[in-house]
This record gives sequence, C-alpha cells and structure tokens, in this order.
Amino acid sequence: MNRELMFLLSTIMLAATGCGSEPPADEPPGGLENGSFTASLNGFDIHYEVHGQGPVLMTLPNSWGLSLDGLRTLYRPLEDDLTMVYFDPRGMGRSGAIREESDMGTAAVRDDFDALRRHLGLEKIDVIGWSNGAMNLILLASERPETIDKAIFLHGTARFGPEDMAEYSEKYPEWVAAYQAFQEQMATTELTVEEQNIAVREFVVDSAFPPSFADRQVAAESLPRMYANTGFSWPHWQYSNQEFPSFDATDKLGAITASSLVLAGAHDSIPVERTEEIHLGIPNSMFKVFDRSGHFAPVEEPEAFEPTVLGFLGVKP
Repeated sequence: MNRELMFLLSTIMLAATGCGSEPPADEPPGGLENGSFTASLNGFDIHYEVHGQGPVLMTLPNSWGLSLDGLRTLYRPLEDDLTMVYFDPRGMGRSGAIREESDMGTAAVRDDFDALRRHLGLEKIDVIGWSNGAMNLILLASERPETIDKAIFLHGTARFGPEDMAEYSEKYPEWVAAYQAFQEQMATTELTVEEQNIAVREFVVDSAFPPSFADRQVAAESLPRMYANTGFSWPHWQYSNQEFPSFDATDKLGAITASSLVLAGAHDSIPVERTEEIHLGIPNSMFKVFDRSGHFAPVEEPEAFEPTVLGFLGVKP
C-alpha cells in the first residue's frame, strides 16, 4: 500500500487559508469576550476566535490543513450554551506563516493550544478534538494531564496502520481510485498554491469525505455548505503524509486523568471497536455510539450530539 494512500486514510481517521468576516484585533480587550483576535504565542502570530456564552470549551485544531472555519461548522450550535474557542494552526487561515516544516505538525498544534490556554488565563480547560484532533488530544491529555479537566474525543482512533488501509481500500474501492487520480493530478499539473488549496477543498467535498457519512445524500447536501468558507492547505496536507504514515498512541491512554467522553459513529469509516479502544484505555471514561452517524455526528445527528456533549460538561441535564 503506497505511502500517499496511507496518508489520506489518516486524514479521514485523523479526520486549510481560511476566510473570515471580521478583522482580528492585536490582543483581546480582556477576558473571554466574543471576537476575532491575534496573539503572539511561541513566537508566532496566532489567530483565534471566541464565540458563544457559558462555560469554556476549547477546540484542538486539525493539523492536516483545515482552518478554524471548518471546525466551527461542526460546533456552531454549541455556542448557544458554551463559550467556544477556536484557533488557526501556524500557516493556516489568519495565523502567521510557518518557519520550518515541523510548524505544520501535531506537536506545534499542541504547543500553541497550551500557549493560548495560558494566554487566556485558564488554569484547567475542557477540550474537544475531532478526527485528527481527537488523536492529537490523546497526546495532549497524556503529556499535560494537569491542564485538562474534561476531554471529548470525537471520531478518533488510538492507532492505525497498513492493515487499516488495506481494509479501507477493500471497502471503498471507488474512493481509492479517486484518490489516486487526485494525487496524479496534483503531481503532474502546474498549479499555484492558491489553486492547490482549492483543489484540496474540491477533493474533500466531492470525493474524500462523502464515504465517511452514513447517508451519501446528507453528505452531498452538507459538505458544500460546511466548507464553502473554509480554507484548506496543500502544504499541510502533504506534511501530514510524512508525519503520519501510521499512528499508535495506545500506550498513552493510561496516563490520561481528565474526565473523558469518547464518541463514535456506527457508520464511520473508523470501525466502532477501534474508537472504543480509546474508551477502554482511559480510566473511568464514558463511551457513546451515534447510531445514524458516520464521521460527522454533529452534522448527521445534532439532536443527539448536542445534549450528549452538554450533559457531559454539566451544562444541561
């Protein structure tokens, strides 16, 4: 199984330059006021946004090239009851440019997350990670257990390898063919960086993510709307290919002390039992499967997702 094909499974299992409507301020006016801001974190100008009301829930971004606008499409309904904090990884959206390739990696995301937590004056925090973000949350929660109160792992896995790619290829042969054609297009066509990023968005919407929905019609209706104003990054996409040809963080699970909720989709491209391994490895964690969801429960089953999250956080019974 070639390395590039292994990567795109990782983006779906682990699963961009963003557009925003309001200019960022240099620093927040104080506290966790709603708005769009830029802070100097670890020597980088990091763009972050605060939306909503109620207890704070920070989002751990995806490293593979998705701007904060993409995550907000998943979590926006939670803003009625929670103060949601989002940020663009280095080199993404309105954050500053990268200086070296490792700035596009998962460790950089974890470092900037922790720096933003401290910048906002938060001693301990509740955090949610989706897909690649859920996998990175395993590392964050095991490395800095004293900083996280509650952790929500949405559609993640603690491990994947060549056997998972082989199984995925057998289950979704049309997707594999589309991905191989996409890789050839990107390798043989002279495109500007902007055109490359647009090509990634088109591939995600048309080919990469639809198989990860329980209902392809819901995917066709939802994905163009979800990612209409979302930036994607081909350089980040390619770097993730190098960083994660395979992944195994099962030995980190026992070190997680945060109160944890692990969420899976019955029809996800990630087998339910693989997501359940996160639950089984984290002491005293909770586990829930959304019966009518694939990899996008907040969109596919919002009526079940929202009360599950809010109940776990103690916002609503």
